[in-house]
Amino acid sequence: MVGLVHPVTSSKHSEDMSVRRFAMRVVSELAQASGTGHAALSTIIAKLVTDFARSGDSRALSTLYAEMRMRRISAEEVLDAYLPNALGVIGREWHNEEIDILHASLACARLQNLLRELGRAWASDRMGPVGDGRILLTLPKGEQHTFGVMLAANQLRRIGVSVKVMLLPAATELRDVLAHNRFNAVFISVSNKTSVLPCAAMVRELRTWSHEDIPIVIGGGLVLRENSDTDHRRIADTTGADIVTSDIACALHSCGIQQTIAAAE
Repeated sequence: MVGLVHPVTSSKHSEDMSVRRFAMRVVSELAQASGTGHAALSTIIAKLVTDFARSGDSRALSTLYAEMRMRRISAEEVLDAYLPNALGVIGREWHNEEIDILHASLACARLQNLLRELGRAWASDRMGPVGDGRILLTLPKGEQHTFGVMLAANQLRRIGVSVKVMLLPAATELRDVLAHNRFNAVFISVSNKTSVLPCAAMVRELRTWSHEDIPIVIGGGLVLRENSDTDHRRIADTTGADIVTSDIACALHSCGIQQTIAAAE
């Protein structure tokens, strides 16, 4: 805890400490007081999370914490609903040329930092049994959007699933990991159509190198956008994946993984 009392020498360090303090307060003080279930998004909370992403201002965190406390919004809700919403807003602003790539990248980095610190504080505060699942979570070549993968990994870990994350692994790295580990499933995140063919190549490599018939699941932004049964069948046929879904619970159930929801109790 030394870093909390020593003088701050850089704005980046100050921003990190503000996020860390915020995460600790949210998890320790709101865990028991929060309501259960995820209701419709609060426009005020959504705006505050997005404002923090844009500015990195610690005052936005203070206001966010006060509103979360008043509205009984849990850390889990922020992780699972409000961070993805803010990411979508930033993405649309960049796509519409309302912000440049630098500001978009900074905003995403702040959201990822908030995700990491909330997840870390949550893990320290809530200890529970681990389920029986072990998953390899990865991205195919050409993917640039890693934030969604980190969100998925955080959510999986919070329900008791062990996750190995590999971002854009080389073929040799993937082969070595499969040679020395046993996984119950492989989850691949795909955010755009240009990644479908590289994803198909990755699926073929996984089939070749895995010791057994491991279920392969494709999810991510592309699956979320193209969400009809026809779209999902087309993605499955093109890539050779077993399951195409953006629903983590559905993916786990389809792979025969019994998750332990120790964190949500």
